[in-house]
Amino acid sequence: MIARRWISSSFPRLESVQSSQTQSYLNTILSKISKKDTTKIDVASKGSVPSSKDSSTPTAPVYKRSTHPTSVPLNKLFSSNFPYSVTDSVNDYSYRENPLAFQHDLLSLLPFYPEPDMATGRSSKVFKVMLEDGVEDGNFINEFCIYPEGKSEADPPSSMNHLIMVHGYGGGLGFFLKNFDEISLKSDNWCIHAIDLLGYGCSSRPPFELEEETLDHVEDWFHNSYQTWLRKRGLDQVPREQILVMAHSMGAYLMTTYGIRKDPKFCEKLLMISPGAVIKHRVEVNVPTYFAKLWERNISPFVLVRKAGPLGSKVVSLWSSRRFAKLPEEEALRLHKYAYGIFQSPGSGEYMLNYLLAPGADARHPLVDRGMDKLRCNFLWCYGKEDWMDIQGGQECSEIIRKSGYNSEVMEIEDSGHHVYLDNISAFNELMIKEMGKFDKVEQK
Repeated sequence: MIARRWISSSFPRLESVQSSQTQSYLNTILSKISKKDTTKIDVASKGSVPSSKDSSTPTAPVYKRSTHPTSVPLNKLFSSNFPYSVTDSVNDYSYRENPLAFQHDLLSLLPFYPEPDMATGRSSKVFKVMLEDGVEDGNFINEFCIYPEGKSEADPPSSMNHLIMVHGYGGGLGFFLKNFDEISLKSDNWCIHAIDLLGYGCSSRPPFELEEETLDHVEDWFHNSYQTWLRKRGLDQVPREQILVMAHSMGAYLMTTYGIRKDPKFCEKLLMISPGAVIKHRVEVNVPTYFAKLWERNISPFVLVRKAGPLGSKVVSLWSSRRFAKLPEEEALRLHKYAYGIFQSPGSGEYMLNYLLAPGADARHPLVDRGMDKLRCNFLWCYGKEDWMDIQGGQECSEIIRKSGYNSEVMEIEDSGHHVYLDNISAFNELMIKEMGKFDKVEQK
């Protein structure tokens, strides 16, 4: 009852909603969720994040790969299960203003965080990289950095090779949890930088305000902050032959356009993992009416999580119970909490979606038409065998890149969909280690 009263009192304040029909869609979803569990709500006292072992686990017995974002009809959504309990959901809600606590809890599963791994010498650190000089409370990029044995932030960046890992739309660096350990263990003298793009993950969440609503201004919002992060971390002074960038989905799109518009030689090689907005859809995608209306009004899926209030973590469990289902119980639970932590944070970078993609995730400004021939780096385009991204996009772009004198290959990974790094963890990690092994070894300094 408490949850239902909260919904009815707060939902009418939904930002950006001009249509009563749109509001009705979301209100129906939230009401349905609250009826699934009438457990008495007992808000936990604030403090450190409670032990994951004390909470129920939002896992499901059957693992389902990711599907196209328009493939879920409303009636199927209403009949879905939201396995996380209301009690645990409210428990998570009490820590909503500190997503870094969920990130810390998640990364603590790694053998080298927060303390160094004495067996391998690896260490790691979370950085808050301020984007404005001399401003303590300004915008910042959240970074998780892994150092190889014998190295730390005190060493010159040029003494190591560098892997930069960039998440996709709505994601965060924590989603690479299952890749950090093996990649850093088997790659010699590599410094790994996993970052949250501005307005995503645990980075700052400024209002998505543009001087002009143009493609250049939308991309500059991300490109400029990324460029500043490179400078603040000294990576702009590292020879490009020592830099490998791996980017997923919309992150891959943003990294490629960064190269086209800002610095064609920004890395030696760019690994495009299930890249988005590469070509137009070759086959028409059936987009449900309600989904198209929400999309055109730039109402992201995360609005529902935020407006669910104490039920937000329960809402997220509809997705996380499938996405993390094949992982060990404790990892799945902490990833669920982390996902909730970043999904419910203030809306910011997510509002770029409607500028770059039309309803149905069709590219408004396909990469293939953006000037791929301007890039001066090598490429690898990697798709899941059952990816809803079109592999032909990588093939068409590769033809352009090869004509300009650089190497570009396309490959598929078996038993995986859009989230290759989670769908087939071992194959993805093996691929990353192989690609890092192609770089010349940097002499220790």
